[in-house]
Amino acid sequence: MKRIIALSLMSLALAADAAVEPRNYYGNVAKRLGDMLPRYHVLQKQMNDEISQRAWTNLVTFYDFDHSIFLQSDLDRLAAHEKTIDDELRQADPSFGFEVYNLYVERLRERVGFATNLLAECCWDFSTNETYRIKRKDAPWPLTPADAEDLWRRRLKNEVLVAQVNHDLDKSTNRLDVVSDLQKRYRQYVTFMTEPDEEAVLQHYLSAVCRAYDPHTDYMSPDVKDDFDMEMNLTLCGIGATLSMDDGALKIVEVL
Repeated sequence: MKRIIALSLMSLALAADAAVEPRNYYGNVAKRLGDMLPRYHVLQKQMNDEISQRAWTNLVTFYDFDHSIFLQSDLDRLAAHEKTIDDELRQADPSFGFEVYNLYVERLRERVGFATNLLAECCWDFSTNETYRIKRKDAPWPLTPADAEDLWRRRLKNEVLVAQVNHDLDKSTNRLDVVSDLQKRYRQYVTFMTEPDEEAVLQHYLSAVCRAYDPHTDYMSPDVKDDFDMEMNLTLCGIGATLSMDDGALKIVEVL
């Protein structure tokens, strides 16, 4: 039997307005990880500036892999920690991971706010000669807010054009509402990325450190570790459900 249950995420959206802060015991977790990796990791590497630089890059690119959210000035500000992560772990200080996340949330809301407003107001002119670089992993970060807005304008213009071309090639008779679809997609993305989960922020930070040793080493939060153990031991129990997102709300589409 299919059931559809919408769970409001309004409270989460409101709570996300406040900066996410590390819990009191996170410093001990970070210090213990910093002590254990050099001793027990198979590579036996010291926790040093080289590892710190790799961890810094891993963390920044985890949040902004296509270099479209942060500004170059943000990277310059965060660069003060590029060679100090190893020292901060030894000092039981995990705050840098939360600094990066909170800055990311601030910039993400700015970008998506601009995008949704532009989608509602803009009339696209596809006769102009413009380009958009889709694969931006090695592209420079925008220098100014104006550069970021121009990047997102061209990004949205490309997405609108692609949607229209695909619709025409499919010869679909369904009504195309690409503006509404894109606005909905970006709102859902912001909701997903800004849920105030301290454990997840710590996990992303410490995983960035672990992957500085090798890409197959991760830190798991207690809940994630429990899930991993259940899957590996084939002891997962409970109900199964098909989930989907609908304009920022989680829907249970089907109970299995």
